[in-house]
Amino acid sequence: MKKVYSTEILANAWNIRNVLEQHDIESVVKNENLFSVSGEVPFLECLPEVWVKPLYFARATQIIAEIENSLEDSGPDWVCNDCGESNLSNYSICWSCESSHEARPTAQ
Repeated sequence: MKKVYSTEILANAWNIRNVLEQHDIESVVKNENLFSVSGEVPFLECLPEVWVKPLYFARATQIIAEIENSLEDSGPDWVCNDCGESNLSNYSICWSCESSHEARPTAQ
């Protein structure tokens, strides 16, 4: 197995794993339970990681790069007109009330 991704946020590792699985790339999240020992073990060795078989390494790396590029190009964060919650720019619906970002009224 080869490491293709490492992050400080466990949810990000699981998101990458899920995206890879949607592309028929079997992957594993490692170090998901090491937060409790991150003072006794070097911090960088406790980060959640996503690993794939060597055969899928190049494709997985490409998919992850596409995900990261789409996050950079997604524009500014937005505030939901229905509930007032702040949402990340790559969210197309509000995380709180599930209102559509595209359904926002245009400024007049």
